[in-house]
Amino acid sequence: MRMVRQATPEDLDAIVSLTAASRRRLAGWAPLWWRPAAGADEMHPLWLAHLITADGPVVRVATDGDDVVGCAVSMPQPGQWFVDDVAFTDDDRWGEDGIDLLEAITERPALTCVPTSHLARRATSLAAGLHHASSYWIRPTTSGAGRDRSPLDPSTTVPPAPPHTFGGQLDPWVEGALAFGDGGGGLLIGSPSVTAPPVYDPGGPVCVVDRVVGRAVPLLERALDASGTRGDVLLAVVADVGDRPLRSALQELEFVRTVDVFTWPPVRTMRA
Repeated sequence: MRMVRQATPEDLDAIVSLTAASRRRLAGWAPLWWRPAAGADEMHPLWLAHLITADGPVVRVATDGDDVVGCAVSMPQPGQWFVDDVAFTDDDRWGEDGIDLLEAITERPALTCVPTSHLARRATSLAAGLHHASSYWIRPTTSGAGRDRSPLDPSTTVPPAPPHTFGGQLDPWVEGALAFGDGGGGLLIGSPSVTAPPVYDPGGPVCVVDRVVGRAVPLLERALDASGTRGDVLLAVVADVGDRPLRSALQELEFVRTVDVFTWPPVRTMRA
C-alpha cells in the first residue's frame, strides 16, 4: 500500500540514504554550487534526526508497503515555507508517488528548489499543480576591474523581489549588503557574503542578488567584480521566470540556470 505520512525516528536511516544519494546527484549537475562539504554524510543525519522531532519543521515520507521510497522537509522561513530535501529512490517514483508527496504538503505559502537538470522532478511538480516562479542563475565571480558603483539613494523605491528561498527579500540597507544604482534609475540588490549550508562547500562565501532593474549587463558586471573583490566565489541571481531582458543578460554573461523555484498554489488543488 502506498501512502504519505509524517516521519518518525524509525525512518531516519531511510531518509539519510535518500538525501545522501540526492546530494551526490546534485554535485554532478552543478559541481561548484552543490559541492559536498567534508563530513556532510556525518553531519546531515544529525540535522535530520533533529528535524524529525523538532517543533516547527514537518518531515514527510512516501512509503510503498514497509519501504520508505521518498521524503520531503517543510522548513519555516519568514512569511513562507521552504520545502527541502525532496528525494526519491529513483526517477520512476517521481510519477504517482511524487505527485502524492507534493500534494500532501499543506504548508502555505510554500516554495521548493528544483534542479534545472532534474526533468522528472520538474514534470511531477507541474503535474501536481506547482508553478515555476523564478530561477537561480549562477557563475563564478570576477575581481580587480574596479568598476564604479553609485551608492543607493535612501529615498529609492525598491521593487519587490521574485519568489526565492533565501529567507525573504534581501534588505538593501543591512550591513554588508551589495546594493547600488547606476545613476540613471537602475539598481541592483545583493546580499552580504553568505556562507553555504554546512553540507555544501562551493569554495568560499557566495553573494545572492534578488533584484536587477535597468541595464542588466553593466549592473551584473559591477556585481561580479564587487562580490569577487570582497571574497565571494559565486554570484547567484534570482530572475523572475517572465523577466526576459534579465535572462538574456545573464546568458550573455555566461551565467548558468541551475535552480528553478516552484511554488504551491495558495489553496491545495487535488487531481480530478
